[in-house]
Amino acid sequence: MAGVYELNYKGKLILCLDVAGLKLKDKLEFQKHVEDAKEQIRKFPPKSLLIITNVTDTGFDTQVAAIMGEYADHNTPYVKASALVGIAGVQRVVLAAIKAMIGRDFFIAGSMEEAQEWLIQQ
Repeated sequence: MAGVYELNYKGKLILCLDVAGLKLKDKLEFQKHVEDAKEQIRKFPPKSLLIITNVTDTGFDTQVAAIMGEYADHNTPYVKASALVGIAGVQRVVLAAIKAMIGRDFFIAGSMEEAQEWLIQQ
């Protein structure tokens, strides 16, 4: 389910950006989902938001990496905790650079369920 949506998981609100399966040819759709997520995120108080970003099987290049870096930077003031699902290969290297740039950590989950469980404990 690509897009931005809210989950109520065990009584906790989690905002999800799901771009799983989008390929490089889908960059406009990818960008639209990221912009939609940023618009939603701005509505939350500082340091209050639980976020999952699902990038499973997402096409990845320098442009997508830049979009994700800017997205993570934008979210930082609003985020209480953030989990990523589907991080693999070169994405791990890019994630390390994003962490260093914005000074925020991310939980790397093996599944949506693992991400949700971890987030509600934060």
